[in-house]
Amino acid sequence: MSAQTEALPEPIHPAPERRKVSMLSLVLGLAVPPLVWSAQSILGYAISSNACFPGDSLLRHPVLPHLRPLLAALNCGALAMAVMSFGVAYRSWSLTRFERGGDSGQLIDQGEGRTRFLAVCGMLVGAGFGVAILFSSISLLLSPLCR
Repeated sequence: MSAQTEALPEPIHPAPERRKVSMLSLVLGLAVPPLVWSAQSILGYAISSNACFPGDSLLRHPVLPHLRPLLAALNCGALAMAVMSFGVAYRSWSLTRFERGGDSGQLIDQGEGRTRFLAVCGMLVGAGFGVAILFSSISLLLSPLCR
């Protein structure tokens, strides 16, 4: 048989297990934590500014009563969303962790294992922004509302 008539092996896709994970779960793992952190920061500032508006001392009758519990609920919800998106990213990674063999250098050079890479990035984003939300929640407990 000549070399021209031999069947060539079918090429292997760089992300062969990409169908195990939906694009939505990858986007949730990557996009939700920074969006939730931004919303928590903006809404937290807007809510806490009602305690002192228009001056810099605590008002006797703020526009929104029970500010600390409201801010704590906002921070707990944001932290729960960050943990949830970390869980989604972890699930995506666990489904695709055997996508391609080799060490990290080989995967970077060849661009293989993209689904697994995005899942790991989602886990890092979820953990990082979860820690940021946790630290801003701790500052809520330790700092006064005004000044």
